Amino acid sequence: MEFSLQVTRIEPFNRRAFYLRRASMNRTVCLLLAIGTFLFGAGGLKAADADQPQGRICLSIVDSGSSAKEEPFRMSATTRPGSTVKAYVDASDKCFVLVAALTKDGKLANGWRPQLSEVPAEFEEVQLPKAPVTWEWSSAKGPPFDLYVLFLPPDSKDIEEAKKLVAAMQAPKIDDRLLAMQANKLRELVGRITNEKEKVNQAPLAEPEVGGVFRGSGVDAIFPWRQFAQSIEFDESRPGVLILSSESAAKDSPAP
Repeated sequence: MEFSLQVTRIEPFNRRAFYLRRASMNRTVCLLLAIGTFLFGAGGLKAADADQPQGRICLSIVDSGSSAKEEPFRMSATTRPGSTVKAYVDASDKCFVLVAALTKDGKLANGWRPQLSEVPAEFEEVQLPKAPVTWEWSSAKGPPFDLYVLFLPPDSKDIEEAKKLVAAMQAPKIDDRLLAMQANKLRELVGRITNEKEKVNQAPLAEPEVGGVFRGSGVDAIFPWRQFAQSIEFDESRPGVLILSSESAAKDSPAP
């Protein structure tokens, strides 16, 4: 009887290869942990941004008459008899909003009286201007102007001054020289806030890219203004400012 014995050769332990593989695995684990930490941190930043108080505004043009036509505001919109401009505002947190249209030399644009209003929290709608003030668009053919929208935190040091100034400018009959002085003070107030770049969150107020016309059907008609609204963040120490410039809008408008 014959027996065969097979001997399997055992490779010697390669200590260097073992530690190289181990080091490679450690590097891979560290890389995966770093990627996960980055993604988690980015998600946390987005969540933090979402928690910042926000204010929103949409401007519209409203026609008078039975049609009650309303459309998103554009600087290039044709002026029409009886048409007016309206502002829809809301905010996530309680704040104040100041809306003012001023020419380059500090006068009231189109004779529009500025508006200052308290804005409730939880996106409760506020409409401006408050009656009996109206912003006429039927004859708005004045010089270029900037429309400022300032979302101010409730404890802003500028609110009291704005309240007194804006309230004094609401009277239907004011001496032109007095109104001009008040408008200049308003320009100084707005300039003081907007010029502190490091203390304000500021952005241009863009016109809606896609417009639309909505015809009313009685008192229950609702203009879907939130579809066209633009938002800006603010907090306790930084107002949120949106600026719509008639000159910028004219440059962006397509040539006829």
